[in-house]
Amino acid sequence: MNTLWNRSLYLRLGMALALSLGLGACAQMVQVSPQQSASDAVAVQTGRERILALSPAVNARQLAPVQKALSAAREAVARGDYVYADRQTLLAKVLLDNIQTRLNAAASGSQRAMLKSQIGSLQSQIATTRQQIDVTKAKIAKEAP
Repeated sequence: MNTLWNRSLYLRLGMALALSLGLGACAQMVQVSPQQSASDAVAVQTGRERILALSPAVNARQLAPVQKALSAAREAVARGDYVYADRQTLLAKVLLDNIQTRLNAAASGSQRAMLKSQIGSLQSQIATTRQQIDVTKAKIAKEAP
């Protein structure tokens, strides 16, 4: 019975050791360097800037502060100042978010104007239809004995 217990204990210790080594290796695999993290963040915001630059509603003057912040972030990454790079990337993100919010608000404003125009047109059609109904009722009343 004692040897069975020892075998079970060794088996359990072996499994625990294997699991801890495996988890340690996984943790090392997903560890990202500060340089990689900062570079990736700059790349994401640069992509957003390029996408917004394609919109005809956004002009170059609006994107100039974003481009300046991203340029400063790239320079900071190159010299190893990752904290400054993160701050500049965050600034670029906030500026891009503001531009996106303005675009969304402008779109909803134009949609509102279009809906008001449609409502006006429908109200005009309703008024015309009511007039036609009144004329028809008057004709029917004249013809009825």
